[in-house]
Amino acid sequence: MVEGRPQALDAWRVTTGDAEVAARVAGLLGGRPQPNEGGEGLAHEVLTKTETVRVLLEGPDAVASHMVLWGSKGIVHRCDGLEFLSPEEKKGQPCGCPPLLADRRLAAREGRGPSPSISLTFRIAAEPALGEFRFMSGSWQLAVQLADLADALERVDGPAVCDLTLELVVCTTKAGRSVCYRKPVVTVLGSPGAVAPQSPPPAAEPAPAPAPSPLRRRARPAPESTAPEPTVPPSPSPEPSRTVSVDAALLRRAAEVLGTDGHEETVTAALSEIVAGRRRTAELVRLREQVGRIAAIAGQALQGRDSSLT
Repeated sequence: MVEGRPQALDAWRVTTGDAEVAARVAGLLGGRPQPNEGGEGLAHEVLTKTETVRVLLEGPDAVASHMVLWGSKGIVHRCDGLEFLSPEEKKGQPCGCPPLLADRRLAAREGRGPSPSISLTFRIAAEPALGEFRFMSGSWQLAVQLADLADALERVDGPAVCDLTLELVVCTTKAGRSVCYRKPVVTVLGSPGAVAPQSPPPAAEPAPAPAPSPLRRRARPAPESTAPEPTVPPSPSPEPSRTVSVDAALLRRAAEVLGTDGHEETVTAALSEIVAGRRRTAELVRLREQVGRIAAIAGQALQGRDSSLT
């Protein structure tokens, strides 16, 4: 969060209630522990310097996936794609979700259906003794990968070494806009004995553990260690972040014009269009200058030709 607004990241963010765990994560993945403002008991955060973390997943059971629709008063629909999981009076009944993921995504975009709620429970492969961490995601791209991920985890005998990556995606929307964003990807590498350990990031430096916040400690005791979903991509440079306020109605209209899915893709497409517009303006200026020079050269050539004919 920057000034109360969420910021997208291009490297993993780890939060924990344990100062020693925060310091060790910084040593393994880069970054430096700092207070986690508004962390609900997770007093420390580390903005790491890596887009890939090598983790251990304990088989298919380490991955949980549901479909959830939120209302103004909380969850109104929670299912596994076939049957309701909640509310209690509907549990076990057919949920009515379309069988195809593309149709589910369309229903979610229109506010008629639920979206993915995916949870991965894992340990950091370089130091499993740090305890279990959790990554939460609502990514449709990750939801598409889940069936193959479960099969790959099933084929590994015991814990599976995996790379958890924020993968850069560059694409063109239906309206012809070029956009880029990052999506979470899990790659199963094999058993621990067959996979080399992850190399530390070049700039990784062990950092001292930050002093715990007494107010946050008194307010709510924290678990030994957890890692909720990072808040996915900013610029790679350490410059101060810039934030803007955008209302939901404007985002919906922009999505219709740009042909995008989701707020992140819509904002990225809009920014890409602005940048492209500036580039086109600069290119037009250069072309005008070149046309002017060509016209001058052509004029001189014609004058010389006329002189020779006379």
